[in-house]
Amino acid sequence: GGEQGFQHRTHRYWSERERMTYEEGDGVYWVVSLPVLGGSAEATWDAVQQNTVYAQDLSTNFKLNVPETLRVGTLDSLLELSDELQRDAQSLEATCAKLRRQCVEGAAATTSGGDYAGVGTNMGGLEAEDSEAIESFEWNEAKYPSNRPLKELVERVMEGVHRTDDALKVKLSEYSSSRANLAALSRKSQGSLAVREIGSLVKEEDYVSTENLCTCMLVVPNSSKKEFTKTYERYANFSFINQEGRSAHVSAAVPRSAKVVAEDKDYTLYRVVCFSRTVDTFKQAAREKGVQVREFKFDEGKVEEERENLADLKQECREMEDALHEWSRTAYRETLDSWMHMLTIRIFVESILRYGLPPSFQAAVLKPNRRCEIKVRAVLANQFGKHVSNHWRKNGDGDDNKGAAGAGQDEVFPYVSFTVNFNK
Repeated sequence: GGEQGFQHRTHRYWSERERMTYEEGDGVYWVVSLPVLGGSAEATWDAVQQNTVYAQDLSTNFKLNVPETLRVGTLDSLLELSDELQRDAQSLEATCAKLRRQCVEGAAATTSGGDYAGVGTNMGGLEAEDSEAIESFEWNEAKYPSNRPLKELVERVMEGVHRTDDALKVKLSEYSSSRANLAALSRKSQGSLAVREIGSLVKEEDYVSTENLCTCMLVVPNSSKKEFTKTYERYANFSFINQEGRSAHVSAAVPRSAKVVAEDKDYTLYRVVCFSRTVDTFKQAAREKGVQVREFKFDEGKVEEERENLADLKQECREMEDALHEWSRTAYRETLDSWMHMLTIRIFVESILRYGLPPSFQAAVLKPNRRCEIKVRAVLANQFGKHVSNHWRKNGDGDDNKGAAGAGQDEVFPYVSFTVNFNK
């Protein structure tokens, strides 16, 4: 077949590789491979600069240096790798998006005390990382030797990405567990007096415990406070024989022992001192009156321990949050670099499949100015549309020959083009 057969066998792959939905925003870039015009890649670059930058100021462009030592391999291996690259790119972009979101949320938590409301995906100070990664990309020859087989290079890229993704899952799980523990402990000191823990509210002087006396903690609806203070001393009585040998009756509650310990908008927490021998009768009577009995035993050591545990958990969560944010920023930069290596390999593979051998193309990164995307596409179509095969032109009967995969549903370009959109 030679080069003609090579081109023919790759037609069906072209259109599905270069579909584009127009996006607006400072975070949109196009990574492109342009067919060589005028005999050299430098002439192609100068023409693009003239038409999109100097003449009309439509975009900012950056050269993308693809290593000349990348190995082509066989046509079959390129076609197979092309499909794999598409799947791997989706996985890589998903990991990058998760890390980006984590960076944004971490920055928001740092600046607003954990309030994530209104957080956008282009916050968190990531613009510098984004622009540096794509505008100043340099192939890392030490990490990815360009003379190795392309499939091996892709595997190296994805191994690192998978390790990062797994590490992110573990770190998020650990952080979520710590946050859940903090929330559970915090809930004990929150909510109404009917449900929250009361140990931190009761002072030592509020609690009475002797051989004959004990303390009852009662939660009374605020609407029933007046009735309670009038009647609690008559909730229960006990009988005994006095010194005169007569039967006498005494309230199970020590008179005037009710004391307000805490209040909220719905309830009031009372302390009532009772005689130990009749406390159960008093509690039962209180429940029948619609008063909630909170079982409680004062333990100053336990209260202090819970207070320290809460403080320790808060500190642990803050430290984990800071560490996760720093790790995420580092991992995000590394994953961006992996993404650019992957895009460079894709550009190389698709350029060979598009333009044939020997490799002859100009790779570049284009950053369209806001609201100039359609104009830039039009300039590129005018510049390169007439220099490609008949695959990109009208055929004899006037129908668009879009290729097997295009189906006319998405716009297809006469050059290789991938979109990087940091606004998503």
